[in-house]
Amino acid sequence: MALAQRLVALLETGQRQSTYKLATLMALIDACVENFPAADSTLAVPIQEIAHRVIAYYWNQSRPYDERGLLSQNKNGGRSIPDLIAPVRNTLMGQRVRTAEAAREAEAPEYLRLARKVERIVAQLPLTHLQTVPARGSGVGRQDFIFDASRLHKKMTLAELDAHGPIVLHAGVAKALRELAPLLKPMLEMLWATDVANMNRSHLETDDIAGFLFGSDRTALTSLTPHLRDLQDNRCFYCDRTVQTAHVDHVLPWSRIPIDGVANLVLTDDRCNLSKLASLPVPEHLSRALSRPALDLAEVSKMTRFPVLLDRTQRASLGLYGTIAPGSPLWQAPNRYVPHREPGRRSFSF
Repeated sequence: MALAQRLVALLETGQRQSTYKLATLMALIDACVENFPAADSTLAVPIQEIAHRVIAYYWNQSRPYDERGLLSQNKNGGRSIPDLIAPVRNTLMGQRVRTAEAAREAEAPEYLRLARKVERIVAQLPLTHLQTVPARGSGVGRQDFIFDASRLHKKMTLAELDAHGPIVLHAGVAKALRELAPLLKPMLEMLWATDVANMNRSHLETDDIAGFLFGSDRTALTSLTPHLRDLQDNRCFYCDRTVQTAHVDHVLPWSRIPIDGVANLVLTDDRCNLSKLASLPVPEHLSRALSRPALDLAEVSKMTRFPVLLDRTQRASLGLYGTIAPGSPLWQAPNRYVPHREPGRRSFSF
């Protein structure tokens, strides 16, 4: 809990000119959920990987918010990361590339240029200043308790960035962030939504902004419906009933880990979808989803241009289920939960 206390203190005392620090922390937490530390308990995270995840968080936020257009995400009024993403997103959406993950997997030139720009911004701004607290009168300044940021600075060139290599989370940090993810991510989302509300002087309701900022793009997901319907013979993945009103569900909830891959997506009826919501399902449901024939998942991916992301979903599964406490309720069916009993790889058949 010491790391959590220091993070909370950092977020409470550090001044934010933009939402970049929050996006970067969310990206680091997700990387820790999906990747296990080395033997010495450290975790190397490429800055490029952080940039990809930051783009994914901002991807849906880079669409107009009603008549207001794009919501501002910095206090300086200049071009922000969402402003850079918006034209790229619009272009790729016209090519049926609907998500950041799909653009990354397709290696779309527009996306790769964007990722390079965002990588530099992430290195220059949030990573350089992430661990800095106000030093005026306190003598505290920067405390590198998450990773060594001594070689990062706000004028980094691309050559320096390439020479730097990954950031390396200190021993124990990755494990702690993975275990604290269920507590830290809701707090970060709340701070993010509050910051955006404050940066947009129109007295917007924070709750309304939160749904816009962090909800998955349901419109994009509808393109999967006919293909998942064929794959599942128009039966709900969870209850096996004939589907009347179709929903596309993230087996690993989007709010826990944002993975828009075919391996993590199934067709459900409205009863199961509205019951499950953001709950983690019993391992049996997840094992069935991840054990679907690879050729079937690849065919859905080909038809929809959604990537499969099987490896990412498997790694995230181990990270999420390996850290929840025994006895935690897992969703099995509408109005039916069972206690979590067996953490780790043994829970799954993949």
